[in-house]
Amino acid sequence: MALMPYPRACHVRRAQASRSEALDSVYFTGFTEADKTFVIVRLARRPNGVCEIWLFLRVDGVGEFQHPVHPDMIVADESEKCWSGGGLTIECLEPHRRWKIAFQGLLRKGPYRQQWSDEEGELVHVKFSLCWTTFTDVFDFKFDSHPDSFARALALEKWSRELFQRIKRDGEQHSRYEQWGQQIGEIEIENHQKRELFLRGIRTHSYGIRNWEEFYRYVMLLMHFEDGTSAHLTVLCKPATTTHLAVGYVLFPNGKKAGIDWTDASLAEMADDGIIKDTYRVSFTADGKSFSVCATLDKEARPMVYNGLIGKGVFHECIADFQLNSSLRGWGLVECYYRDEVGDLVPYVNSPLKLKEPSLPASSKFVVSFTEEHSQCTKEVGGKGAQIGQLTRLQGQLENQFIVPPGFCVTVLALEHHIKQNQALQEAVKELTQVACKIKPGNLQELCKRCSEMFNATRLSREIEDAVLQRLEELGLQQELLAVRPSPVGEDTTDKAAAGHLQSELGIKGRQQVCGAILACWASLYSFPAVRYRHQRGQLIPSLMGVVIQQMVPAEAAGTLFTCDPLTGHPGKIIIKGNYGIGESTVTSNMEPDTITLLHSPKSGLQVTSKKIGSKKQYVHLSVGGGTMMLEDSHPTETSQCCISDDIILKVAGLALWVRKAYGSARDIEWAVKENLIYFLQARPMTSFNMESDFELMHEFDTGLPSDLQWLTTATISEAAPGAITPLTWSVFGTATQYVIQQLGALNGGLSQLKLHSLRGLDMYCGHLFLSILSYAASCEPSNVLNQKNNPFCSPVEKELNELGFHDIILQGFYLSPWRKIFSFKFMKFLLNSSSKQRYWEEQLQNFSIPSGSDAAEAYLHLTKMLPEYFNAYLTSVMNFSASIMWTSYLIDTLSQGENKLTAEAIAVLCKNCPDALSTELPHSVEVIIQAVRDQGNSAEFAKMDSQMAVSWLLSADSREAGKAFQSFLKRHGFFSFGEAELRSKPWADDPTQLIPLIQRAVASNHISKKKTQTSVEEAIAAVNIPITGLRKVILPLLVRKARDGISKREYSKTLARKVYALFKTAYWDLARQMVKEGFLPDEDLLFFLTHSEVGEILQHRPLDIILRANRRKRILDQQNLLQFPEVAMGRPVPLHFKEVADLTAEAVLSGIIISQGVAKGTARVLKSVAEASSIQQGDILIVAIPEVGWTYYFPLLGGLVTEIGGILSHGGIIAREYGLPCIMKCKGATICFKSGDKVILDGFKGTVQKLEE
Repeated sequence: MALMPYPRACHVRRAQASRSEALDSVYFTGFTEADKTFVIVRLARRPNGVCEIWLFLRVDGVGEFQHPVHPDMIVADESEKCWSGGGLTIECLEPHRRWKIAFQGLLRKGPYRQQWSDEEGELVHVKFSLCWTTFTDVFDFKFDSHPDSFARALALEKWSRELFQRIKRDGEQHSRYEQWGQQIGEIEIENHQKRELFLRGIRTHSYGIRNWEEFYRYVMLLMHFEDGTSAHLTVLCKPATTTHLAVGYVLFPNGKKAGIDWTDASLAEMADDGIIKDTYRVSFTADGKSFSVCATLDKEARPMVYNGLIGKGVFHECIADFQLNSSLRGWGLVECYYRDEVGDLVPYVNSPLKLKEPSLPASSKFVVSFTEEHSQCTKEVGGKGAQIGQLTRLQGQLENQFIVPPGFCVTVLALEHHIKQNQALQEAVKELTQVACKIKPGNLQELCKRCSEMFNATRLSREIEDAVLQRLEELGLQQELLAVRPSPVGEDTTDKAAAGHLQSELGIKGRQQVCGAILACWASLYSFPAVRYRHQRGQLIPSLMGVVIQQMVPAEAAGTLFTCDPLTGHPGKIIIKGNYGIGESTVTSNMEPDTITLLHSPKSGLQVTSKKIGSKKQYVHLSVGGGTMMLEDSHPTETSQCCISDDIILKVAGLALWVRKAYGSARDIEWAVKENLIYFLQARPMTSFNMESDFELMHEFDTGLPSDLQWLTTATISEAAPGAITPLTWSVFGTATQYVIQQLGALNGGLSQLKLHSLRGLDMYCGHLFLSILSYAASCEPSNVLNQKNNPFCSPVEKELNELGFHDIILQGFYLSPWRKIFSFKFMKFLLNSSSKQRYWEEQLQNFSIPSGSDAAEAYLHLTKMLPEYFNAYLTSVMNFSASIMWTSYLIDTLSQGENKLTAEAIAVLCKNCPDALSTELPHSVEVIIQAVRDQGNSAEFAKMDSQMAVSWLLSADSREAGKAFQSFLKRHGFFSFGEAELRSKPWADDPTQLIPLIQRAVASNHISKKKTQTSVEEAIAAVNIPITGLRKVILPLLVRKARDGISKREYSKTLARKVYALFKTAYWDLARQMVKEGFLPDEDLLFFLTHSEVGEILQHRPLDIILRANRRKRILDQQNLLQFPEVAMGRPVPLHFKEVADLTAEAVLSGIIISQGVAKGTARVLKSVAEASSIQQGDILIVAIPEVGWTYYFPLLGGLVTEIGGILSHGGIIAREYGLPCIMKCKGATICFKSGDKVILDGFKGTVQKLEE
């Protein structure tokens, strides 16, 4: 299906051309509607390692900020994987859907500069991270622009062959597309509290060849309005092709897009003299509609930037408020570009020191010196070795201002060779891997110990040992004290920091000790902490590693240096920690080092701001004899002063800045000083700042809302997906729901085509799902062609929303024209023929299966290929649901005689005793098992069994009739699960232990089976006691039968869909088990905290960041599940606080709508999820928020049911009526007002629940 997300790896940045005009640019804006806060960011990659940056920010109540390089915009390109430069990073998370925008650095505070100045201004540390999510489809200017706009422009030009060749060239060389979306995140500004940001704005991606010398000027209006409409209008003068081109689009709230075909905007009337006015008015037309816009520019927010390396020009970003058709408010900007406005640009000189890992063919050597190019390759020597090799190269470029102690690396090839030469090692590693990946049982810790001991007991092969000794002689290190450190592939990179679980050997001297230290490093690769570390992160257990052998410096002082504040990430601070002797003492907790803080800026240079003199009671130095390190007590004079002088401090810090600039990222540098010479031992990346906050993870998958006028509800959808759902469920079930809603919209004429990237109808907030009421209203419009009343019982919330009228549907663009209403009769015919789809699935399920595959990758491909079947089964279920609503709607209209005064109680009575459906049998089937176990005569023994033992007994021949009943239950109902939509919830047949606690509790109690009562159509009509005359009296029995039959078909269709869901749940659990066996995942459950596309990416690349994020998502799910939301929300959902809920439920008696009549008195059992159901006792009145399907399994134990949401057509409500269980729903605040243990009475005739006196 086109709506399925695909791996972010496929969205690589566009290849850059060698021409100087080539660029690859991403641009985002974001505006708040409540105040004057805005964010504008842009990064454009250029050839030769440079990047253009725009960064303008205003935070209401704090001030205006801009990047320190402005009004220039050239910085170094800092990443090969994403757009990054000047502290700003823009990363695609999911193509055309989700992006991450992050900044960590210094911004200049104060008024925006209109010209270049040598003054640095006030620099402030700012950190923000925003997740951008689309709420519109893509508008591609090449394919989606209205042809009239180009025709009008070309009509003004003198035609020639050259003109059309230039136009064709421009079209082929450059592409641009745009989307609108929301940004949500947090921002931290120095000396201010962290605050949340919620903004809406544009995303633009343009790439190819752009020659700015051909542009004379343009004016661009970017506008977003309060109803969710987004618009873009550009008027452009490019003398080489078109002197007056007006192009743009309108994106409507209902997802439709249309190119602008006419406008009265003219460049001659829009700041042609260079003076930008405060107000502009333009009109344009699109999709047959007229738009009149007034733009009021903000005088205080008109930042500007000079054009890039080539061409002379200037961009003005003028923040503006808009008004559409004199009624709707809007936000955005007016961008003006002028050529030749400024003089020569300040030249940008690209640093020649930029370090980049070379691309070389694999080396066949067992050792390489730091000075060899292969020593800079991670795959050859591991992460630590590669960065020391790169640091050695930088030493030469900086003319030896610092020294990297000489040494060499034992390559990855040497370890591979060593294992191949030792069969016992191969077997040990294989067995260890099988146990770690749960392929076979065993004691992992003991196996790791044995494997490490076997490594230490081996000897290096003659080839490796000779290569090591030869390199020691060549470098003159035979008698020097050496550090021998492990260097795993992937460690000490920007993606993976050193874990600190591998063994280093210090003070090593001589041939025998060096060879032994190499074996010790290799052995530590299979230590229990190291194996567990890799396994928990989905990395291969048989890992690759180099070994670094480096001369130790008998330092007078040493320590570590952070090129930014390690706690806050402040890039203007440098933190130095040091002590006398070698650097090991600075990382020992009982030896407090000196701590020196420096500030630096491009203009002010380096400045020491504080020195905290540590106690330094002891320090570490090398033993003269070698082989050991010695601790010595510091002299009192030494402890009272800093271990290094101010001159050394400034010199070390200055060189560290060069290292940071060369790497393009913050570094943790080990340094040493001896006789005023500075040594850099290594320079690890600082990676802790890239981790997402809990706030980001809570909102990671929030969908974009185009307007605060959107109406959302948890009704209906929460029955299938109660509480927060896992990311895998969102990517599969959520996408399927979007597909179904769009399909229904397209079938009834509401959508001209499916929207691939603009997800409509279903929204997510903090892991919770919400239906769009307006989208639902539009899709149900056909049912109102004959029934003009908007019946509340046929809406997703089953109640009247007085605040929401038909004008809201029109305002949001969901109104169907008369022709489309006529077209919708076809839709009704389609619904009436839904039975054929149902029969198709009846036949399909006879042989339907999902192939398992020979390995995880193949199983994943099979699952991906079969996902359209999941979508189609869901669509069939919803079609029958829609048909059921249609007949119920006609029934209500007939009974109410158009006055819409019918009660939920009457509908419940009429719709009782629908024709048998499999799902309504469930509680009675459970009672059969309970009675069979009792009849066996061993109820007491059964009640004491643990769940697994009880299942084993019920599946054995010893259980006789009870076992037959249980096995029959699994065969007929085993596809059910506690959580219909949640893929993490195992079908009962896959894990029958879920069913045992209820059976045991019921067997041990005095449970009495309920007998199903039958009510004929005539009896139900008589019971309603509503006067019906004329034709209505004749057709009423027919409509009641149709409504009952429709509900039955709906339940049966849902049963078929659940069977399909169950097959996919089983397939995903099988995939999870296979991925654990192959070492991709540490445990099966983690699969469900990945999206479907992320699973594919892990199978291809094993990215560590995704595994770590999945673990954090798993922890955050509990927090998301604690959130409760109102049933109906306008705009962005706001979680309810308990006090707010209590205020709603201050009455002693709570009321709801009657679902199933009857009176029950008992103990309240207030539960948040089915996972807590083990506490249910016989006769309890269950009080829950959502009537999810899982509760129906517990009906045999219950005395009654109360829910906060739901309605007469809820699955739980239907089964409660069929089973005869007293039930009321929509009882607001019930889970807060009552607590487990309260004595309550539920009156299903009055629709009330009341707490009784103790």
